[in-house]
Amino acid sequence: MSQPPDPGSEPHADALRVAIDARLESLDSDRYRQNAAHVLEGFEEWLTEHRGVSDVTSVTTTDCRRWVQQCLRVRVRDPDDRFSAASARTYHDVVRAFFTWCVRDDRLASNPMDSARVAEELPEDTVEPDRQFWPDAARRRLLDHVDRDAKRALANDEGVERAFRDRVVAYLLADTAARGAELFAVSGDDRRSGITWRDVDLERGTMTVLGKNRSRQPVQLPKTTAEKLSRYRRLLDAPADWPVVPTMDASTKYRRVRTVLGRRGWDAERVERTLDAADFVDAVLREHGIAPPALTTEGARRRMKALSDAAGVDVDGEYLKPHGGRRALGHKLYWEVSAEAAQSVLRHASIETTHESYQDARAGQLSETVDELLYGTREGTDTE
Repeated sequence: MSQPPDPGSEPHADALRVAIDARLESLDSDRYRQNAAHVLEGFEEWLTEHRGVSDVTSVTTTDCRRWVQQCLRVRVRDPDDRFSAASARTYHDVVRAFFTWCVRDDRLASNPMDSARVAEELPEDTVEPDRQFWPDAARRRLLDHVDRDAKRALANDEGVERAFRDRVVAYLLADTAARGAELFAVSGDDRRSGITWRDVDLERGTMTVLGKNRSRQPVQLPKTTAEKLSRYRRLLDAPADWPVVPTMDASTKYRRVRTVLGRRGWDAERVERTLDAADFVDAVLREHGIAPPALTTEGARRRMKALSDAAGVDVDGEYLKPHGGRRALGHKLYWEVSAEAAQSVLRHASIETTHESYQDARAGQLSETVDELLYGTREGTDTE
């Protein structure tokens, strides 16, 4: 990466380094900021070394095109560099977003990356996207399993909290069309800490999530799913600021207690005495008003793998992935209600995005329509 400026010197306002630092400072997500820093600092270094460009106002479309040709494409073709075509497109998008921000911030008149001449040089991504969606039978089998497991746990008075929490995980993913990153905590992103009970309105059947565009968005909550959440909250007697889906990992809870009480001025010895005196760490959390950490997106994937195994259900040999529930609901709405209903529930910015999401299934449906139009379905017709 480029070396920092000398302490006695101050870079001029048009310097790439100054613009990049300002862009990174504007980002809310810690994770995206770290990833963007890696990409943008590498881009700055390449421009300085290979194009002799160090000012943001001096970057041209040709400079960007050469970066794609001579840096990204070369990396994709290198068998020893685990850099995919999808990664190349991500890098391109990060740099393009940087220049878009520079235009909005009056640092540039136009975006040098916003050109088909640059995009056409990106390597073709031949990897099929993961478009898993839960078939109706698989969804029903999963939900039947978590319902039975919760009932059995309650009857035996054993593992009740985990069984009810796992049921909530399955129903939220199956019935709300919310993304995993909107429901659960995302490691490295302080704003994505998981939905809390304050975000859920059980009477109205809605909940509020931090959407993909990082704005607060309402999400529908079907009556049946709301009832599962209501039963779980009564079981927990959870305060409003507690996560709807807390972690069950004891070590993570202990770490949260030590961190929060330490910030409140407790010395380590007092904290450990308090923990030692309690039967369960949850008692300390409640006594001192400390919300437990939420289940993470990684943890949710692990739970879905375990639940899929326990329910004996899969999709083409794969476990029921969290995003598959969202896609399944969208698919059902798209074909059985309307594309506009699917767009609304999925919270797509445009109907084109919704159509694109289901283009494979749409093509299959259209082939049947075209066949009907051209050949009809007359009984007794010889098709040999």
